[in-house]
Amino acid sequence: MRKLLLKLCIVLLFFFFTNARAQTSFSHEVGVNLGIASFQTDFGLSTEFASANQANLAFGMSYYLKFFGSQYNWRSGSSYFGEHFKVRVDFSYTNNTNVNNDAIEGTGPDYEKLDAMKGQIKLYNVGLGLEYYILELEDYSSFFKSSGSINPFISLGLGYSYSQPDILVNDVSLIGQEEPYDQLIEKWQEGAVHLDAENIFSGIAGAGVRFGLEMLDISVEARYIYYFSDVVDGLNQPLDPANKGNDSMVLFNVGLIYVFGKY
Repeated sequence: MRKLLLKLCIVLLFFFFTNARAQTSFSHEVGVNLGIASFQTDFGLSTEFASANQANLAFGMSYYLKFFGSQYNWRSGSSYFGEHFKVRVDFSYTNNTNVNNDAIEGTGPDYEKLDAMKGQIKLYNVGLGLEYYILELEDYSSFFKSSGSINPFISLGLGYSYSQPDILVNDVSLIGQEEPYDQLIEKWQEGAVHLDAENIFSGIAGAGVRFGLEMLDISVEARYIYYFSDVVDGLNQPLDPANKGNDSMVLFNVGLIYVFGKY
């Protein structure tokens, strides 16, 4: 997985430096972001959103491609696509070490097992998306010293994640142990725990706002990530209607973005 990410970075850098010479056609931005990622998994019940919504920090880097150059001039004109859209590539990492069943309350052996059970989710992510800005980029553009300007946006994209899940009981990992897992409640004991590393794709939708500053831009965004898999958390019991949905995540992100050619 790390080799794959390295190759993607090399391709992206090659793309960046190749297009950097074509300033009349494209321009670029890079950013770093920090957010709060909140998973919705099979820990708890799919009908109770808060039951499996343990939050953790997410870190990432972003690259933006705009369809006009750093020497953009309104006299040269621009297409509707170039005035409103950017391509965005993301690299991010999330590691939640405390996914649990806190929202399920009760007494008895099953509740004791649920209380002792904990999940860990480690994700390496790459995303490719298209951002649509409500205001024309030629009006908002940082090249015209847009300090104090605000531009809302929405986005759609696809993601790839390399998932490394783990399930622990009283802080002891189930990796390497054999079924049945008597430490777990009955529905998880056989055929429902999947702790192999997985390659997972996802759909991404987001909305946010960009704030222009003197030298940098700030982006505030909310994203919904729907994984095309139900084993991101290491659990999948399709026979239980309460856990039939795929895993997902809500991400609230703040980014600091450097705009090449701003001044």
